Amino acid sequence: MGYKRAEWHSGLTYEQTCHECKTLVRYTDHALDFRPWYADGFVYCPKCKTPLRHNENLAVDAPKTVSVPTAAPAPTAPTVTPEAKFCSQCGAKFADGARFCAQCGSKRG
Repeated sequence: MGYKRAEWHSGLTYEQTCHECKTLVRYTDHALDFRPWYADGFVYCPKCKTPLRHNENLAVDAPKTVSVPTAAPAPTAPTVTPEAKFCSQCGAKFADGARFCAQCGSKRG
């Protein structure tokens, strides 16, 4: 699982500061070592030999992605078909909210 990262290299340069001796450490993913407790990889600090956990967010030469906000589609007004006031079959007037004609039973359309 975690060792799959060892099978490919991004070619990026990473940079982090050692939390023990405050040395700035620059490395590529070719220098990463892996252990079960460092599944994403780690490097040793060259000065104090402290293992430094790797993280992809530490890349200093990663391509910058620019997110372009896309305009949300304009809300469309619901299409309301005007309800018929009179039955198309018998001509009787529909009651408010009625779905069928009270006289002949045909559907209001």
